[in-house]
Amino acid sequence: MVIIGDLNGQAALLRRMLIGLKLVRRDLRWCGGRSVLVQMGDIPNRGAGVREAMDLVLGLRDEAREAGGDVYWLLGNHEVMAALRHEAYVWPDEYLEFADDDDVEAYRAQRNQYVYELLGAPDAPRTVDPIGGRVRAWEEQHAPGRERYRVAMGAAGKYGRAIRSLPIAFMLGSVLFVHGGLEPSWAALGLTGLNERAGAAWGERPDYYQQLDPQGVFRDPQGPLWHRTYCIEDTKETAHELQDALQRMGATQMVVGHTRTDAAPSGELSMPLSRHRGRLIMTDVGLGVPGEPGAAVVIERGRFEVWTPGGSRSRLAAVRRH
Repeated sequence: MVIIGDLNGQAALLRRMLIGLKLVRRDLRWCGGRSVLVQMGDIPNRGAGVREAMDLVLGLRDEAREAGGDVYWLLGNHEVMAALRHEAYVWPDEYLEFADDDDVEAYRAQRNQYVYELLGAPDAPRTVDPIGGRVRAWEEQHAPGRERYRVAMGAAGKYGRAIRSLPIAFMLGSVLFVHGGLEPSWAALGLTGLNERAGAAWGERPDYYQQLDPQGVFRDPQGPLWHRTYCIEDTKETAHELQDALQRMGATQMVVGHTRTDAAPSGELSMPLSRHRGRLIMTDVGLGVPGEPGAAVVIERGRFEVWTPGGSRSRLAAVRRH
């Protein structure tokens, strides 16, 4: 089993990791046999390759199943936001993936003209103020493709339909996978109850994120998509709540994304992290942060390991066998 954390639109990095992990050939066809790939959610937003990454994951799912393996894409909070027009974290390049070539060409020409105007006369002696923020604001306002993006992410769109069918939690063996975390009151619902709640929320057919129940399964700050407590706190009460949630789910470990590993005590960017005596595995290593090379968790014969580019694997310390 290979676990890749929050992707943040990093399609190029995803390709390199899957090739390095020997799950796909260089032509991006599945060669992982009976291996299982788990992507922990948050494919959309903050990156330039969202559409490409979603296409790759969806295509590999069918190929892996034909070979006896599988690909799981877990629902993250950014999937829900992207599907319901909460575009606060959408990069202009995400829209561009949905624009046609003529519109992109015109956009780039207009952008170059705007930058030229901001810089002013090249030989006039004067202070030139930073332009990065103004250029980014212009890009966000003028990037073509946004309407096609919204249609594709909507209830009838290719990616919207896929997102609305993603599991909010699942288990493989005794390992529980959930994007943010599962506190005991949500764990009391069990897998069936959690996914029924998610289905019911989609069944209300919301058009906008703000129409969701603020305390519901998608928006509750301590709900499955937003929970961070296990990742950032070290109290006995936190450890007890985690153990309680695991027992309610019949699980021995909880694997999460959402919270970057460098936000946790003793955590660092680019490395998965084991916490609470191995009961919690954090996988959001900051993919998309400049210079972040990528890392994944590999589970093989009950052994949890960290895979890093170049093919090196080292044991993830303090993790209990399942």
